[in-house]
Parts: sequence; C-alpha cells; structure tokens
Amino acid sequence: MNEITLFDKTTPETGISGLGNSTMAKDEFLKLLVEQLKHQDPMSPMNSQDFASQLAQFSSLEQLTNMSGMMEESIHVDLMLTQAINNTMSASFIGKNVSAAGDTITFSKDGPVDISFQLNGQAENVIVNVVDGAGNIVKGIELGALSTGMHDVVWDGKNTDGNEVPEGEYNIQVIALDSQGDPVGTLTLMTGMITGIKYTDGTAVFVVNDEEIPFNKVIEITRSED
Repeated sequence: MNEITLFDKTTPETGISGLGNSTMAKDEFLKLLVEQLKHQDPMSPMNSQDFASQLAQFSSLEQLTNMSGMMEESIHVDLMLTQAINNTMSASFIGKNVSAAGDTITFSKDGPVDISFQLNGQAENVIVNVVDGAGNIVKGIELGALSTGMHDVVWDGKNTDGNEVPEGEYNIQVIALDSQGDPVGTLTLMTGMITGIKYTDGTAVFVVNDEEIPFNKVIEITRSED
C-alpha cells in the first residue's frame, strides 16, 4: 500500500504529536488532515504553505495509487495476450525444424545424430565430447580451428573403439580454446523436427526427439525440407 508522511503538528484538542515520524495510507492521511483542520488552534492556524504541501502529497499519492493499479492490470493483460498468441501460433510449427538451447541428444538405430553448437569467438582448437549417463566420454570429436558462429558435426553413434553405443540419451560437451589457450564461450543446441505440442500450466512446449522444449528456449525455427 502506498504511504506518506504527515507533517508534525501537535494540538491540545487532538493530542496528536510526532506524526512526522509515522507513515499512513491515503485514507488515514485524509481523515487526520480533516481532524487537524477541525481542531486547529484559531490563534495559531496551520501554515498555508504546510497545508499546500500536504495537499500536494495527497494528490501525488492518489496518482501513484491509480498508476500502480493501471500498471498491474496492464501487465496482467499483456501476459495473457502473449500467452494466448504463443499458444495459438505454436500449433502451426508442427513439422518444422527447430534449434533450441540444450545439451541432450538422442541416439537410435535410425542413423547418425546431428550436433549443433555456437562459438562466441575464434577458436584454435575445438573438441566435441559425447557423454553417457554415467558421465563417461564415449566419443571425442576433434574439429581443430573454427570461426565464430554456428557449427554442425555428425556423430555416427559409435564410441572411440568404433563400436555402436546403446540407444538412448547422451549429453554433449563442447570444449573450445583460443590461440592463448583460454576458453571460448560456447552454446550447445538441440535440433530436430517439431512432432507435437504439449501444454503445461497453460503454456505450450514443443516436442522434439521425444524431448519437451519450452518456447523461450527456442533459438530458430525453419521450414523442413521435403
């Protein structure tokens, strides 16, 4: 609740004192101001400058209260509108390819897996590691020097020994170093086709490679090639 400070004015009739150190809501402020006017000492009336100051404070408080209520209502409406637009548009994305922030891939017998990542700077040495659920590196793919931007690499689903790994989910680690041996910022991406839409708490999420991807994680959506 918006609060303001009432000026310090003691009157024998009201016994009100020390109000300069207290805060109150606008209704309380208005009531006390009226009481002070009713019981002020005729021989020592309220200073007109103080009175004008109090009215200005009250007017400012009223405006702030109204603005606060309008802003809260506007924010609520904007959120509802944005959510409705996202939910309506999301259905039209089924069948399109998506890139989203994430470090999980799914390997199946269907074929190789595409791995996408972004470099935030020039790198002299880049290694992409495929890691299993136990945290073991099953395959390290050395890519050498790469420039800033998006890059793709294909993993054939085989480990370092050339044996095919079990089907399932794997994590991706991208290690990039510049010419000085310092780390270069990276962003690993999940890519695939949007095969469905799910709704969680009224918000749409994309289903890609049996993974749920929130709309705010999506970086790019492109038309699939027939």
